Amino acid sequence: MIRQVSPRFRSYAVLGVVALIGGLASGRPELVAVSAPFILLVGLGLMGTFDLSPVIESRFDRDRAVEGEDVHLHITITSRAVRSLEVSCDLPTGLSIAPDQEDPAIAVVGENRVAIRHGGGKVDLDVRLSCDRWGAYRPAWIRLRSRQGLTQFVHVGVFPVDLELRVYPRTEMLRRLFQPVETQLGFGDLVSRRKGEGLEFADLRPFSPGDDPRRINWRVSATGRGVWINDRHPERNSDVVLLVDTLASARRGVGVVLDLAVRAAAAIAAGHLGRHDRVGLISFGEPIRWLQAGMGDVQRYRILDTLMESHVRWQLLWRGVRVVPPGALPAKALVVGLTPLLDDRVIEAFGELRGRGFDVIVIEIPPEPFLPNAEKPPDRMARRIWKLEREATRSRFTRHGIAVVQWDPSEPLQQALVDAQSYRRSCLRARA
Repeated sequence: MIRQVSPRFRSYAVLGVVALIGGLASGRPELVAVSAPFILLVGLGLMGTFDLSPVIESRFDRDRAVEGEDVHLHITITSRAVRSLEVSCDLPTGLSIAPDQEDPAIAVVGENRVAIRHGGGKVDLDVRLSCDRWGAYRPAWIRLRSRQGLTQFVHVGVFPVDLELRVYPRTEMLRRLFQPVETQLGFGDLVSRRKGEGLEFADLRPFSPGDDPRRINWRVSATGRGVWINDRHPERNSDVVLLVDTLASARRGVGVVLDLAVRAAAAIAAGHLGRHDRVGLISFGEPIRWLQAGMGDVQRYRILDTLMESHVRWQLLWRGVRVVPPGALPAKALVVGLTPLLDDRVIEAFGELRGRGFDVIVIEIPPEPFLPNAEKPPDRMARRIWKLEREATRSRFTRHGIAVVQWDPSEPLQQALVDAQSYRRSCLRARA
């Protein structure tokens, strides 16, 4: 630990020296008497120097939490006795020390700082932290600041730690999900358009050798026109790939836009995984990160862990979606994009995916609420041109069969999904 001179030591030394010199120079013994206590305190402080020599161990009580929950940071300090000991931790934005601690011996003295009285030996601290925002947090150090007895020195030490905590966002429960145009071969909750073994009635057809007798429709066959078989629609699942735009094209409010995109992606992934669909993830940035489509709780936590690492980046290098392997974009997959539609590279990527034959839905997170007010006439003209360009982009997507729906963050995400599905049904009826 590093020894630092406290402001009190400087004050005592200056007062003692000034009073002593003044008394000797003026021949006034009362000034010399006044300087004596200050000089005595300085001497005692120099004699009382010490070496704390601490040993620190730290851990979280768990490695995963949800927004709004509290986690406990356990810190074990082994050292000699000191009068006061301040402990501060490198807590990133999104984690904070709760103002009311369960341990009465811990006093919150500042931002990310607590103070205790250490009687020597081994002391265990149980600091309660509040999870204010989702993210992957890795505190890098713990800082100790100690003072003992009459010493006028403060000992400060920074100790590296290896901690990690992942805070997941609270997701909205979605009752209605996307219905893909094409289903896959796996078992799920979607009724396939194909005919086969299932529960939903599809059609009647004449009996063929090898058909299951249990599928015979006896009521129709009793009319004397031959033996008829019930065809049914099998229950299948679908492949859903979430595309999250992390390219930093927005200047203001970019963190809020990413926050909304991550929350929406987590909610959609949880809903489709609960429907036995395979869900994958592609994070649009540089480098592009992806997760191959999978099922179950393990895939859900993989997606959440990847989303927690999402950060807005300003990137000049862009290699496009051609670097994404085929396994991350399976055939007949439903591609759901979450983007503010500000970067031309992302817009071109959606058009390229549609050109490959993918079913694409774009949930637009409008950036207008985060823009400054256009007060001057040139600014208002530029804002109108910008809005016209965005409307032209939406129209171009619509002509190519890409459903674009604007999500108002003040409304539930479910409303955006319902609007997108209604638009897709109207397009299918128009094509028919």
